[in-house]
Amino acid sequence: MGNRLQTMGWEFDKEELCFNCRSQAIQRIKVLSRELLTQCTNCGAEAHYALHGAYQEKKMPELIGSDVGEALGAWCFCHEALCPNCSSETTNEVLIDTVMAMIACEKCLLTRLYRFDAFDKSWRR
Repeated sequence: MGNRLQTMGWEFDKEELCFNCRSQAIQRIKVLSRELLTQCTNCGAEAHYALHGAYQEKKMPELIGSDVGEALGAWCFCHEALCPNCSSETTNEVLIDTVMAMIACEKCLLTRLYRFDAFDKSWRR
């Protein structure tokens, strides 16, 4: 799993409520081998999350619609992308909030946990 995880990368846009400016705006989301980044196209705020661990669950974690994520104003959605573990183009459940982020592959149950690392508002569009 380790080598494939290091080569994995996604980049996509998702319209969500910004954690900083509280506007509904396009959020640029990058998932890299060791970090996850979000960037608001409205206010320029960036949130950086560091990979904390990757493991295989015994059953699919319930990220979508979980009251834990909703209580924190989280973004909960599905994203079709290549899994770094099973190499399948499959549905991945994504949860991103102000403290952590999780991504879980529906096919092989690889779950990646990211912890909030830094906040930056250095750029403007």
